[in-house]
Amino acid sequence: MNARFTLATIYLVAFAGFTSFSWLFPVIPYYTSSLGISVADTGFIVSLYSYVMAAGIIPIGMLSDRLGRRQFLVAGLILSAVAPFLYPLAHDITALCLVRVLHGLGGALFLPTALAIVADLSRQGEHGKTMGWYTASSQLGLMAGPVAGGYIVQQFGFTSAYYGCSALPLIALIFVATRMQAIPQKPATLKDLSIHPWLWLRHPGAIVSLLALVITAVASSTVSTFIPLYVRDFGISEAGAGMVITACYASSAALRIPSGALADRLGNAPMIIAGIFLSAIAIALIPSFHLLWQLAAVGLIYGLGMGLSMPASLSWLAHLSPADKRGFSMGLGSAAFQAGLAVGSTTMGIVVQNSGFTAMYLVTAAMAAVSAIAMTVLVRTGNRSAG
Repeated sequence: MNARFTLATIYLVAFAGFTSFSWLFPVIPYYTSSLGISVADTGFIVSLYSYVMAAGIIPIGMLSDRLGRRQFLVAGLILSAVAPFLYPLAHDITALCLVRVLHGLGGALFLPTALAIVADLSRQGEHGKTMGWYTASSQLGLMAGPVAGGYIVQQFGFTSAYYGCSALPLIALIFVATRMQAIPQKPATLKDLSIHPWLWLRHPGAIVSLLALVITAVASSTVSTFIPLYVRDFGISEAGAGMVITACYASSAALRIPSGALADRLGNAPMIIAGIFLSAIAIALIPSFHLLWQLAAVGLIYGLGMGLSMPASLSWLAHLSPADKRGFSMGLGSAAFQAGLAVGSTTMGIVVQNSGFTAMYLVTAAMAAVSAIAMTVLVRTGNRSAG
């Protein structure tokens, strides 16, 4: 029961952290526009958070394995709470970039640590279930943040929006303080020294999980970044584009808990491969539809694919890695996802510019399908080798 309460606290941290992160999606573009900053510079300012996350997650995860989890979790929440107070004081590109770097560092501190704590507290055979709860919480945060941030900035202005963003990690920090002693500090060390501590990285499951996280992120960034530009040619408003994107996240969030539990029973590989295949089918269908309800339905299907693959991918990494390497393994998985987000929007933007939206969606779908086939081969080869 004690572990369940602690896990619930970490799920709350995930919800608060991702709500705070996505809260600024609609705020920063309007803020930079009010300062006369160009669209291109705005894109760079926004992306700095992800770049810092991608660069910092792995070393921070490794440090949490050596030094302990609690201080990194607390430091990440403190930075995530302090950074929003600095945005109203930043009135040029340089200052905003510095604030975004600080904000991104906060995310890099708490994300791999929170994931590692979930893995540490998971009972044997329940990694999928606990990762399902964690990723569902983070997904709900991604859904809630833009709506809340957009409303606050519209009704009360930028300063209130930034302060509201800061309140969320502060609330999470209070809950963490109440469970501090129950949070695992130092993970267990390997008892069998004949097992090489890095051998798990060569396991087909680790390769499949990391590939799935990259491909899922590439597909997710492609859909969320370019749907607003794609649908405007068919007379669909910005609100309609938001509905399509929300449909993706809603079905994904709804499926993550049951799919994680199912992965514990059926295995991670079937869930990952089925999810990637389903995502590929949904993305390939996008160019065939031009009506809002049709695109929202496709978005729901795509979200189901994402909901199948994400908990199983993180669960498999957590299961394969030794207890004293879980900070690293969760950091590696998070970095793979962040890298996919950056690569997806960048490369697919080039495809759109040169070949159009239809080609972009078909290329993305083909990448996902080929990856799913490669995963199937890897899993079968690994099973034969084990046999």
